[in-house]
Amino acid sequence: MGRFGQALGEELVAGGIEVLCVDHREKVVQELSSTFDHVVTADTTMPEVLKQLGVDEAERVVIAIGSDIEASLLTASALVDMDVPLIWAKADNQAHAKILGQIGVHHVIRPEADTGRRIAHLIGGKVQDFLEFDRDYAVGKVAPPIHCLDKTVAEINQSAPITVVAVQKRGQRFRPALADDRITAGDLLIVSGAIRQLETFAGE
Repeated sequence: MGRFGQALGEELVAGGIEVLCVDHREKVVQELSSTFDHVVTADTTMPEVLKQLGVDEAERVVIAIGSDIEASLLTASALVDMDVPLIWAKADNQAHAKILGQIGVHHVIRPEADTGRRIAHLIGGKVQDFLEFDRDYAVGKVAPPIHCLDKTVAEINQSAPITVVAVQKRGQRFRPALADDRITAGDLLIVSGAIRQLETFAGE
């Protein structure tokens, strides 16, 4: 329950999801007892402890252990042996991520690396927000380039290497893009495509 685990837990609780928080540090558990309804002190590397907590019956488990790679891997191995349906795990480096994947973890998260790449794209171009799905595919929020003004979404999608998937007209909320939406100054677009093509489109 470090910064990543706490932020994740708080967001899940805010979304109405029941969360059991586990940390081996008693001081941390005491500090979080007013934030979470279910927070306990325990060693997650021990399978019998996880079973006593009912973790083997959980639908989803997140291993937010980063720096202690041994504890992370032992916890992951125990959860895989328990056949937990969906396991997410944080990794501090590429080697850690690779081993987690080899053990059988379903989703490996590298928050620092992912955030670093995202910020690099935001700093380096005219993309206002950016979400990378693969190393060569992303969606981004952009102001429409000049050459797109007064064109319809259908015309843009036919001629550009990206796809306009959502539109925010001035003063309105984002909504799915319609083929006959005409783009004007002040609009915002959600576009998808190869990362370099997306950045090129945004900078035109």
